[in-house]
Amino acid sequence: MPQEAHPRAGRRRLFVPMEFGSIDNRASLAALARTGYAGVRLSGHHVMTDMHDRDLVALIALLRDARGVGMRVSWSGECGNLDVRWLRHLDPPRQPDSTLAWSPPSEAFLLARRGPSSILVDDTRAGPRRHIVIDRSTPAAKVLEATDWGRAITPGERAGVQRLAMDGLAFCSGNYCVGLPVRQGVWCV
Repeated sequence: MPQEAHPRAGRRRLFVPMEFGSIDNRASLAALARTGYAGVRLSGHHVMTDMHDRDLVALIALLRDARGVGMRVSWSGECGNLDVRWLRHLDPPRQPDSTLAWSPPSEAFLLARRGPSSILVDDTRAGPRRHIVIDRSTPAAKVLEATDWGRAITPGERAGVQRLAMDGLAFCSGNYCVGLPVRQGVWCV
């Protein structure tokens, strides 16, 4: 285990310890990444099946956005009977027996790149690369572009969210959802 210290104190890149909920947006993670930290070490043990829907979705958003800013998340938890097959590109929890809850394939990724009128999603989590193009004017695109963690599904988004979840592009719990693709920048055409 690396020592918990400010990264500028030594040459090693370290993990900053924090409580779940003390950080709640991508901008805060990006600020931590700019200071030199390699990742976040969440305190406590997180039993995903016991978490409130909004907190569970916020946890998945944290994992996604940390990956998006180049940070890792070290955390302890259990998945229970939760379907985690679409989460394999994100950092898994360490279970009570010290094993990881899922093992991410080394080449698995799920990236979203935003263009002027569409979102291009590249997915290699289940084998050969899939390219999915989503019109930015659709409710599904609004879910993929949302930046808030633990956002409620609106009635207008419900059908789009269900389709995204079936394709493994969104994680839903109760009335809350988050897009799973790691969000990349905007490209110009």
